[in-house]
Amino acid sequence: MYIFQRNNTDDAIGRSVEGKRKRLISHLDCQILPHGFYPLIPTILSSMALWTSTVQDGCDFGRLEGEKSITKITGSDVFPFLEVGLYNYRAPIFYATENEWRLAFTYECLEYPMEVMDSWWTAGKVLTGISAVLAGTVCLFLWCTSCISLSIRTWRFCCVTAFLAALFRTGAFFFYMTSICNKQGGNNCQLAFGSKVDILGIMLWTIAGFFIIAHYPDPILRKAFDDEEIRMAEEMEQLRPKQLAVFPVRSNVRQGSNLSSRASSQNSLNASMMA
Repeated sequence: MYIFQRNNTDDAIGRSVEGKRKRLISHLDCQILPHGFYPLIPTILSSMALWTSTVQDGCDFGRLEGEKSITKITGSDVFPFLEVGLYNYRAPIFYATENEWRLAFTYECLEYPMEVMDSWWTAGKVLTGISAVLAGTVCLFLWCTSCISLSIRTWRFCCVTAFLAALFRTGAFFFYMTSICNKQGGNNCQLAFGSKVDILGIMLWTIAGFFIIAHYPDPILRKAFDDEEIRMAEEMEQLRPKQLAVFPVRSNVRQGSNLSSRASSQNSLNASMMA
């Protein structure tokens, strides 16, 4: 008969696997603010930064003055100034009663002729497009912290994305390096509503990135599971792993039969010797 001794660490390993499974489920389990209130700070800041890029109408980035560039864009030299952007422009309207040129924001923006765009213009449009994609991505991830928990790697990814969104947002100011804003031709481009809002958005993205990198708030449930896993790991270290031991054991019945057979053989031997 054989006796099998079970490994003492089997139960501890099973509990460790169960703890990991529960921790994975805790990341996907929706609950209210699993990270606490701290993620709301970068979430609100990033949402405000994203809002700054949506309030622009595409033709209010700067104010252009200069007969040469205005004639190149509109084909006329009657306009004293234009409100320009990366994608469109807006021409003012002359009010005869007041003898003054004014912008009518209810009028639609006009498209640029293709010949006025250069490499700086294209680079600015591409960089602002990338910034918009990154901004939407980081906002989506940060708003998810109000329901599900994020790992520290995802949290750091949001930090890098926020800084990149701010960096690429500065590409919009390449517009002031284009040919229509070249001061050598007598042109002058000044900041307008869109560019000022972009500066605010860059500042908000930068501040949000610093808040993200400054602190990672541990999820409440995840922290509890980690503590449980640490406790089980310490318990496993105290237990020495033992292999399955197989011990041959002789039964009492078999031992008794062996003794009786030896006694009978000894008696037969003695009887033969006496004969």
